[in-house]
Amino acid sequence: MDRKLKILMIAYACDPAGGGEHWLGWGWASEVSQRHDVTLFTTSRGREALMPVAAERGIEIHYIDVPNWVRGLSGFPPGLGAWFRKIWWQKMALAQARKIHVKRPFDLTHQTTFHTFRVPFSCAKLGIPSVWGPVAGGESVPPGFDKYLGTAAASEQQRGLINRISLHLPWVRSSLKNASRIIASNRTTLEFLPASVHEKCVVISPNALREEDALASVPTRPASDTFNILFAGNCAPTRAMPLVFEALSTDFPLEWRMKVVGSGTALDFWKQEAARLGIAARIDFTGPVPREKLQEFYHEASLLVFPALRDSGGSALLEAMTLALPILTLDWGGPGEMVDKSCAVMVQPETPEQTVNELRAGLFYLATQPEAAKLLGKAARMRALEHFRWQEKANLVASIYNELLD
Repeated sequence: MDRKLKILMIAYACDPAGGGEHWLGWGWASEVSQRHDVTLFTTSRGREALMPVAAERGIEIHYIDVPNWVRGLSGFPPGLGAWFRKIWWQKMALAQARKIHVKRPFDLTHQTTFHTFRVPFSCAKLGIPSVWGPVAGGESVPPGFDKYLGTAAASEQQRGLINRISLHLPWVRSSLKNASRIIASNRTTLEFLPASVHEKCVVISPNALREEDALASVPTRPASDTFNILFAGNCAPTRAMPLVFEALSTDFPLEWRMKVVGSGTALDFWKQEAARLGIAARIDFTGPVPREKLQEFYHEASLLVFPALRDSGGSALLEAMTLALPILTLDWGGPGEMVDKSCAVMVQPETPEQTVNELRAGLFYLATQPEAAKLLGKAARMRALEHFRWQEKANLVASIYNELLD
């Protein structure tokens, strides 16, 4: 399709100066605007950063903010208030879209954020082709791994129940039905969604490279007699580092050190587990560090470990891939989508004992086979550059747009 399309892009989280979902929300709008005319619906949170770059790309922005009385409900009751705010915002977005669509019809609408199926895609009701995603949320912790989550085990069980209930909510069912195409962040979420929508689903990982990371050179890692293990990112309970601690605490025959970089609700539990297993002296819990310092840690590390039992992605994985750092992760959820066995050591989490044993074996393999580890790192970098640059994602989305409109 040669002509420019008029795209209505819905991105509640959208901030060029932000991180995570906010940065990804802007990335989709920015890339699509290079091919089509984009009208962007978002909140005023990122207004200051958005205004100059949106003007440069010719993006028309409509800032939509919920009334103060709705915002005031965000903290009460816990979780439900924030969810109600997002539902209300969707209602306002649809009303605004209908007003504009009558005067200046859109060709297609695409909701990129929220990255969850639990918040509906109300603008799919406009009666034009619609794309929803990438959406995640269908991931869950495999049965039997509760003890590695600490006090978060109960909330994970509640989350699973909420997910199952959410699929039956009328506004979620309506969004699943009305969306012309659904982009799932990973196969786990795809399989969780109703079988009736699988035919219109495609899997595209939401993570994307910053261009400065794509252009970064691969560091020469110094030779060391110590096996240097790195974890980086949000220390969330589901990124179950106690699995790795347990793997290292029993008969691991090599000299090793570990850095755990980041903060989060699981950090205290992780420290307690390291102490209980008698390995705390070998682990440096650094807390958050500046980006420049984190780059140093990547350069010094022998590998990155990322034992996520529930995760839709992981920016640290992508950073490690770009720097050709060998990776040990679980073949589950988002991380299992980002890498494959050609470029990482992957463990399928079937039972806790089997997972710990295979993590131990993976650590030993990467420590004792440096040439094989180096080849895995090179393959990871190649995969990152081929599949996770914005240009590649834009090409995938363009093909979806063309298919719907041709």
